[in-house]
Amino acid sequence: MSGIDGNQVVADARQLYVQQLVAFLRNRFAKDPAGAAEVPTERTNNPNLHGGHYRIDFVTSVKGKLDGSVVVELVPDRQLVIDHPIEGTAGTTRVRLEQLSWDDVEILHDVPGDMAALLAPWFAHWYDPDDKRAPAPGQPPPGVIHSLGIYPDALVIDFGTAPVDAFWSLIPLLRDAGATMLTIRATRQLPPR
Repeated sequence: MSGIDGNQVVADARQLYVQQLVAFLRNRFAKDPAGAAEVPTERTNNPNLHGGHYRIDFVTSVKGKLDGSVVVELVPDRQLVIDHPIEGTAGTTRVRLEQLSWDDVEILHDVPGDMAALLAPWFAHWYDPDDKRAPAPGQPPPGVIHSLGIYPDALVIDFGTAPVDAFWSLIPLLRDAGATMLTIRATRQLPPR
């Protein structure tokens, strides 16, 4: 996808979400200093989640036991609104950006084959399932996605605190796998920013 408009929209969508997440986490840690943010879990009951992996926004600490903890997820109250779709190309792939909520990115595609296998290296890097990039207390978030849902002809990604490179590295991956058209949108509508 070419053009500064698309680049700016992606950067703005990430910034808006991360600002809300940081404020949410600051509030949660003030109430529960022993809690944890961006906690990797497995949700094997959801067959659409890649590997069953899902990062929880915040988990409270109850005597150090996860089974007694409470999961608290951010529900963003604002999202970036795009007045008109942005269209461009990535090589021979047409890309249409209709809406972008950083924690709710749906990418409609026409890539044939096993998407889980195709996306496994991308996912391992950006999700960091072994939590190798876990920050020390008081440090910035690790820059990881929170989930990757794989559906027939669609991906749904919560990009969490991942940098914009996580988004942009996915486009050529899909292009090189044979996508002729990518449509990017959000699955939910929130009030505009």
